[in-house]
Amino acid sequence: MKSLWLAAWLAAAPAMTAMAAAEFSFDIGQYEKKPYEFGGYLQGSAEHIDVDPDAALSALSFPDGAPDSYQRYRGVLELAGKYRWDKASVNALWHGETVDEYTGNRHDTRFYELYLDLRPNERWTLVAGKRALRWGKGYAFNTVGFVERPKDATDPELAREGFAMASAEYVKSFSGPLQTVSFTPVILPVSDDINDDFGAQEDTNLAARLYMLYRDTDIDILLRSGDSRPDAVGVDFARNLTTNFEVHGELAWFNDRTRPVLDAGNTLVMRETEDFDWLLGLRYLTEAETTWIVEYYHNGAGYTSDEMERFYDLARSGVTNPALRSRAQATRQAGYGAAQPMNDYLYIRASQKEPFDALYWNAGATTIINLHDGSYTLIPEAIYTGITNLELRARLGLLIGGTNTDYGERPNEWRVELRVRYFF
Repeated sequence: MKSLWLAAWLAAAPAMTAMAAAEFSFDIGQYEKKPYEFGGYLQGSAEHIDVDPDAALSALSFPDGAPDSYQRYRGVLELAGKYRWDKASVNALWHGETVDEYTGNRHDTRFYELYLDLRPNERWTLVAGKRALRWGKGYAFNTVGFVERPKDATDPELAREGFAMASAEYVKSFSGPLQTVSFTPVILPVSDDINDDFGAQEDTNLAARLYMLYRDTDIDILLRSGDSRPDAVGVDFARNLTTNFEVHGELAWFNDRTRPVLDAGNTLVMRETEDFDWLLGLRYLTEAETTWIVEYYHNGAGYTSDEMERFYDLARSGVTNPALRSRAQATRQAGYGAAQPMNDYLYIRASQKEPFDALYWNAGATTIINLHDGSYTLIPEAIYTGITNLELRARLGLLIGGTNTDYGERPNEWRVELRVRYFF
């Protein structure tokens, strides 16, 4: 019987081989990595902004008188590309934007990133050009982003412009509790022509990051040195306590950091600030696929409630006094008009995938609370992705607070935004 089965298989083998060859063909060219990548998105958005005419910052934002409301229309084009050859690649991210609003029209185009990446072997990477680094573990805030532009806490996933720099990275893996180590030194020059917005003082600034993966915990030690910004040392960590629960934190220390402060005579003077910034956060995914992100952020260079109240009084005085208005504008630009100008904030975001089983829909809400004066912003949103390569987003932004509070004195009471983004 075994001999008959063997003979049958031997007789059928040529026919089966011919059938397989006819039905299946393998073209290795289809699976080879292409030398180039290209993509991006085209975006259009419309906003309706309702103005708070009694807010202190309305007097600065609308010196000729605040309107009841106004509209803002924005068009954005972002193009990302990469070209590889041998062990090198050129990477680019180009950003173009046009805005039409109450104060007029403005247009801007620039490369957010444009750099050369060279990998001579599996352990070393050399980079030169304009690049946006991503240091730190914070989601909405970033205290150890020593060579980065700050995030927009209301939309932290937006691309950010980088700085011109040269850097290297060395990576080594181990078999013990310390699983991976990498070291990244950075050289960032500042002059009238290069990185002039990094700091007023021309210098060749240095920074470095030492990364360690130790017992499933990501740890970074970070440094910055140079005359353009204060020297700084930072540490951060992130660890998954379970598969759906992560905790993270950052701590940054700054040497000889100063800030502009209004004195009793409404004159800006430079004073030393608290040395530390820090944050502590968590990310939790529930069984119902609701993602929670919570972060406590302490801004050591932030202003107290009394210091902010003095600024608000100056801004109101500028309504009828052009000289005081100019002084208030300069004070705002010096630091009082920062996105989070005070000491302590709490960030909470909840996002739900396909709420109530609504296919292709995502819903979420974000709040940022000023823990000193109780004012806050609340941003609910809905996103629809049911059309190929198309994303539709609707957001409502509410600013809630009383007199002389952070969010209560901002120029807008609420705004609604509709955004369409096409990916390619």
